[in-house]
Amino acid sequence: MPSYTGLWRASAFCALTVCGTAAALAQAPAPSAVAPSAAPASAPGRALLATAERHYKRGEEAFRSGQFEEATRHFAEARAVIEQAPDDLRAEPEVQAYAFELQGRIELLQTGLRQSALNAGSGAYRDELAALDVSRLSARPASELDMSGFDFKFTVTAQVYQFMNFYATGRGRGTMERGLARSGRYREMAERIFAEEGVPKDLIWLAQVESVWQPRALSFAKARGIWQFIPGTGARFGLRQDAYMDERVAPEASTRAAARYLKFLHNYFAGDWLLAMAAYNCGERNVERAIERCGYADFWELHQRGLLPRETQNYVPAILAVIAIAKNQKQYGFDVTPEPPMRYDTFQLDTPTSLAVAAELLQVPPSELTALNPELHRSLAPSGFALKIPAGASERFAAAYAALSPQDRLGVAPAAPALAQSRPTAQPRYVTRNARTTGRRYRTRY
Repeated sequence: MPSYTGLWRASAFCALTVCGTAAALAQAPAPSAVAPSAAPASAPGRALLATAERHYKRGEEAFRSGQFEEATRHFAEARAVIEQAPDDLRAEPEVQAYAFELQGRIELLQTGLRQSALNAGSGAYRDELAALDVSRLSARPASELDMSGFDFKFTVTAQVYQFMNFYATGRGRGTMERGLARSGRYREMAERIFAEEGVPKDLIWLAQVESVWQPRALSFAKARGIWQFIPGTGARFGLRQDAYMDERVAPEASTRAAARYLKFLHNYFAGDWLLAMAAYNCGERNVERAIERCGYADFWELHQRGLLPRETQNYVPAILAVIAIAKNQKQYGFDVTPEPPMRYDTFQLDTPTSLAVAAELLQVPPSELTALNPELHRSLAPSGFALKIPAGASERFAAAYAALSPQDRLGVAPAAPALAQSRPTAQPRYVTRNARTTGRRYRTRY
């Protein structure tokens, strides 16, 4: 059997080297070594460990090549192999030792994934916003801002002009160009939804500051998607998050939720869109407390007194600057061709369906369906899911799909869960222990 401590150290070196922090490896405490007296794994146990290790290795390879979402998926599959194994296999000392070391290796690599995702541009732009200092940038406008074209009113301050200069001529220009191009995929859909929900269409550019229009953006606070919903707020506004999918990553569903959240905040703060934007960033209670301390329900007053978090202080003027540039691109030196809008049909699935099977019926690569349905955690869509498919393919797909049995729609069963096929329904496991201090007996779940 391989040395799991050695594997852990190799993974640590990989993660820390890629992230530019290899010096920390020498300072990190080594994991406890596997006890040499542990009984060797049985033949099924060795097969189990080999399967889990294959998934882990694929994740590590994906990590090294910059495919961070793919790496996360393989790590989850490696853990699932152990977790879904029969009880007698999981109880083997060698399997337990491997599971402990596997978790350590994955956690260390995922620490690297978060930093590498930012370096590769798949992290959340708002993570960088708190560190921005535009105070030294000129507040002199390249030209006076014409407010007649905006669909909500706001006061233009020096901070707005500083961020306009940051995006037009400063370090933020590249980010602005990428967002202007990428927004073409979603702008038409976002404007339609915001209009339906009674929110100013100009506020779709909040997505530029949140994520630069990246559906898979992930922040350090575990906010995800174009609109950067944290899990609790996403659930509060109807976004499904479970083992099958995370609708925070679904462009249309999350856009609808963002519009409703902004409308709620607008009503909460008596019709003030600037306070609504501030609360979108730091939460309505934080804004409310700042107002109570200040005595004025005015964003610029809160800004001047420094009563809001640094990120929120930058967040609102950055959005206003982005809106101003997006509405007058040529005036500020931008000539960006937006990417074409996403076009697709939707098809309601009757039974769980493999994306590989659906792609074969549509005669498209599976990656195309994955791109259209980024909210799915795995390559299996649940029953009732509205699968997004290439535009114009609905009738052809419906006929081919109806001809398949529910079993055929699942495709080839993956090899990893085969160990759990005969496993009965999992029951919580308990062990009775003696408390050393009180002598009482108690049960713990593990």
